[in-house]
Amino acid sequence: MIFKEKILCIVSTIIISLLCIIPILDFKVYRNEDAKKLYRVYLNGKNIGVINSKEKLEEYINEEQKDLKDKYGVSTIYAPKGLYISEYISYDTNVVSEKEIYEKIKDTEKFTIKGYEINIKTEEENDDGENEEVEINLNVLSKDDFKNAVTNVVKAFVDIEDLNVFLSGEEFVIEDTGKKIEDLYIKQTINIKEAFIPSDEKILLNEKDITKYLLFGDVINEKMYKVKAGDTIESIAENNKLAVEELLVVNQDLKSKNNILSIGQEISVALISPIVTVVEEEHSVVEKEIAYTTEIEYDSSMPYGSTKIKQEGKNGTQIITQKIKYENGEIVNALIADTEVVEEVINRIKVVGTKSLSTINPEDIPDSGDWYWPTLSPYIITSPYGWRWGTIHEAVDISGTGYGSPIYAANNGTVYKVFYDQWGGNQIIIAHSNNYYTWYAHLANFASGIKAGVNVKRGQRIASMGCTGSLCFGTHLHFGAYIGIPGNGGSSFDPMKLYG
Repeated sequence: MIFKEKILCIVSTIIISLLCIIPILDFKVYRNEDAKKLYRVYLNGKNIGVINSKEKLEEYINEEQKDLKDKYGVSTIYAPKGLYISEYISYDTNVVSEKEIYEKIKDTEKFTIKGYEINIKTEEENDDGENEEVEINLNVLSKDDFKNAVTNVVKAFVDIEDLNVFLSGEEFVIEDTGKKIEDLYIKQTINIKEAFIPSDEKILLNEKDITKYLLFGDVINEKMYKVKAGDTIESIAENNKLAVEELLVVNQDLKSKNNILSIGQEISVALISPIVTVVEEEHSVVEKEIAYTTEIEYDSSMPYGSTKIKQEGKNGTQIITQKIKYENGEIVNALIADTEVVEEVINRIKVVGTKSLSTINPEDIPDSGDWYWPTLSPYIITSPYGWRWGTIHEAVDISGTGYGSPIYAANNGTVYKVFYDQWGGNQIIIAHSNNYYTWYAHLANFASGIKAGVNVKRGQRIASMGCTGSLCFGTHLHFGAYIGIPGNGGSSFDPMKLYG
């Protein structure tokens, strides 16, 4: 037992001695070396080597990536996003060159360009009618270019003179008639953050490309049209399924639909699809002509179907104060805040004979072609008949008379259909003589007794103005006119043609 204890004691002594000698040996190894600053390089969390200089690695990357510098027009290319360099103090002599590190990363990770990440957030209604947040992200080289591009988009939808007055901050008072911008803003939330952007990601390099992206939803090669003899701005827009306003937005040198065109002139006919929404809230005071309407009287002493004018009509004039909200140049809400009569309207009175060998109900007499305006006056046409955002708008939108204001039958007829659907909300279709049909949509409610098969008289109240259905963006009447049954072979036409 004593022998075993002696052996254990000797072994322990040897181990302790070795532990004491190792630091001495280590000191001898490094006794001629000074501790120095080194850099451990990690790629996506994995140690790929130790280098002497972080700056030299960055310089080497920048010198080797000449093609990227030329492509993006920048002076500096940076390390990949997954590259992390940690500084430490060590006697370590196992150092590799900057070139070795570069060779390890050049084919596996993308080098980066210093720029800005733009995040655009907005709320959109989904198929279930609920609002959900939608994000759009884009990369740009210059923050100033992005800000200038946003300004370009604003100028595309807002009158430049009104914009300059608004931006000046000076108080503008409308003395007689005129307009002013009360508020102007981008509907979306925009966040700008400086970042190192991988070179394989899409980066918008200049103000022009960013402007195109914001207007069209992408950097596109614009579709161009060469003007031919007889072309007008209106005909070019119509033939390319555009509204005149949309054509003017993408051709800033054209100031109005009356611009004179020259043969061979190139015009962009690209369809815009803006990813930002310019909201303009306008206060205006305008003098408007108020059209007279025709009142029908019946006379049993006159031969059936004969007519005479009892009183000629005369248009009136009113000073109207309007509050109008635009989104990307399109009216989404309008309200007539005040009116002042300058000259009274004198309605035309037309007498229709009903004398016959049999008893005639005046309601059975075919309409005379004198159509009744379907809303109160004054009113605002917020969207005309025609192309809008690449699809045909088969109606005129009438607003300004207020929620719950009366909607009238445009002429004598029979109610063809009363219904509701997800898009147009509460709707009425009326059949008239000569195969004419009128369509009334987004109604708040229906007047008492209005149902399919019921006869209605010209000017009879049939509903109230509202904003039902997912395609309604502000109180208005969607008023359509057709020859033939709508949705069943009928053809739409501009309802304004009913009124001369």
